[in-house]
Amino acid sequence: MIRSLTDTEAELHGKMQAEIESRYRRNKLKLDYYDMKHRLDFIGFSIPDDMKELESVLGWAEKATRTPVDRINRVGFTSANKDGIIQQLNELDDEVRLEYFEAFARLAAAMMSCSFMFFSKGDTSKAEPPVVISVRDATAGTAQVCSRTGRTTAALEVINRDNHLLYLPGLTLNLERAGMRWVVTDEYKTIPHRVACTVYRWRPELRRPFGYSRISRAVMGHIDRACRTILRQEVNAEFYSSPRGVLLDAHRGAFFTNKGERIDPLRAIGAIWGVPGKRDNETGDWKVPKFEQLAQANFQPHTEMMKSIAMNFHAETDIPLGQLGVVQDNPSSADAIRAAEHGLIALCRKEIRQFTYTSKDAALNVLALAEEATTEGELTSLVKEIAKVRPKFGNPATPTPSSQADSGSKFVGSFPDLQDSELALEQYGLEPDDVERALAHIKTKRSTSVLQAALDSAATSRPLWPRRRSSCTRWRS
Repeated sequence: MIRSLTDTEAELHGKMQAEIESRYRRNKLKLDYYDMKHRLDFIGFSIPDDMKELESVLGWAEKATRTPVDRINRVGFTSANKDGIIQQLNELDDEVRLEYFEAFARLAAAMMSCSFMFFSKGDTSKAEPPVVISVRDATAGTAQVCSRTGRTTAALEVINRDNHLLYLPGLTLNLERAGMRWVVTDEYKTIPHRVACTVYRWRPELRRPFGYSRISRAVMGHIDRACRTILRQEVNAEFYSSPRGVLLDAHRGAFFTNKGERIDPLRAIGAIWGVPGKRDNETGDWKVPKFEQLAQANFQPHTEMMKSIAMNFHAETDIPLGQLGVVQDNPSSADAIRAAEHGLIALCRKEIRQFTYTSKDAALNVLALAEEATTEGELTSLVKEIAKVRPKFGNPATPTPSSQADSGSKFVGSFPDLQDSELALEQYGLEPDDVERALAHIKTKRSTSVLQAALDSAATSRPLWPRRRSSCTRWRS
């Protein structure tokens, strides 16, 4: 089926395509900083021309992006009532690899402020999962969001320059370029009244609903300053490794041959002690050549400037100084490390609250496509079920096993009735798989204990010796 786009479809496609193209250059710049491929625009007069091609690589853009993202990990879904929806959702989570793709979406959102997860029905006859998920960053995807409801009203996924996917409520259109225009080559029914797309945002605000990038202008400026400082250190190191000496009161003929050819000063260094003295034509004094070593430049100013830039970078990104490669004078204590990570942990906790709603929206899209909810009533029922579900995220503070065990012991001491519950085991820092194994072991042990108690009770109530009939006969009177 090949048809032309309607006026509404063409208008939506044109607007979103123009949005991607208008922001592509800026997003590509962020990618270059992340991949450490951006070249300095201004180097400065202190760098010799011969060393301006020297590559100085600094991975602070990747550090600013990956450090908080790596602390945000979803470990499943949970609910107050362990009903069928939780088991079904966790099974789908593993089958369609939703958690796997969410990690990509969160990282892309941190890099470019937003990313987009698209959903489509899979062909199980071809060994495809029930729901196919694809993630695009801001260079290959965009969406329109209603400012009143916050719901996605349309989305665009760029497969390549000649193939796009236009996501509309309840419908997905496969668009291909035919000369100078776009045509619809196929249509796919999706979720009624919903766009099969979930928008992931990093630090959204009212003024910027699609969020902010971790690679901000301030971060780029600090990285450029740090790279220039590293280049100056390299120049200083080159001059430090080369001989820095001066020969005073030597006559000109000492550096020229009998034929008038100039002698290389580096080759003449070995014969410096054989340079004869000369008499000054003006004063008549006899002067003996003296060789003096010039003092090398100090590295301390560059080191102090690097520390200053690292502190500015830390203030902008909340990345601890110890992770920026800056030399510390004294080893940090445990309290100092926790204090340095306080801003980073607070940032991660705030983003976890934001990603909680995003994960629920993605879970609803997966369930609706897997269950083939084609009516409004079926979709309403799924929405009510998803409202009871809550994504589980790991602790961004990354506590040590000993501190986690201590926290679990205090929790059980305060709530002894929850000693063998799933909540108590999670307080000990166990992974979801370990929690399930522990609960299964506790259940088996309890069943064995109950059976053993029943057997012991039956054994104690049974007489030790069987009763025998008396051999004597009672005579009636």
